[in-house]
Amino acid sequence: MSLKCHTYSVVSLLIFIVLGMPLAAFSLESSSENDIKAAYLYNFAKFVEWPKTAFGSVLSPVNVCVFGDDSLSDVLDSLENKTVAGRPMVIRHDGNLSAVEGCHILYICESEKKNLKKILADFGKKPVLTVSSVDNFAEQGGMIGFVRKGNNIRFEVNLDAVRLTGLSISSRLLKLAIIVDGHTDN
Repeated sequence: MSLKCHTYSVVSLLIFIVLGMPLAAFSLESSSENDIKAAYLYNFAKFVEWPKTAFGSVLSPVNVCVFGDDSLSDVLDSLENKTVAGRPMVIRHDGNLSAVEGCHILYICESEKKNLKKILADFGKKPVLTVSSVDNFAEQGGMIGFVRKGNNIRFEVNLDAVRLTGLSISSRLLKLAIIVDGHTDN
């Protein structure tokens, strides 16, 4: 095993132990960057609290909407029907912004980088957790942005953007985050 692969494996293992992710959900040696991001996204759902009004009922699913197209969007399908606080996760691939109504988590693909400002403006105060791998996503007003730090996948959190929506992120998750100041026009 190369040093790079070993570093990914050790860091991934620590993250999933801290967050409580079942280790059987992935193979450390075969973990790709997208597998790690998908596991993070699942854990984000576990450690974010939405306002009660964000769900129609106690049985309503956690809707994860994928907007755009990139290599992570297919991997996110592996989260389908996993449960978060007793709610099943539903993964939706949406081609336009009007179709993402009812989303709890919006993953914005790299292909939508040019539309990022409009997307964030449309969702600015809605109780929708915005997540992306777009460069400087959190600094641009998104809530959680994936970043590469050396051989590690980390995530940045823009607390100002989160607060505008009524969402609450657990301190357990925030301990692992890189907190950034981000631009929010909302």
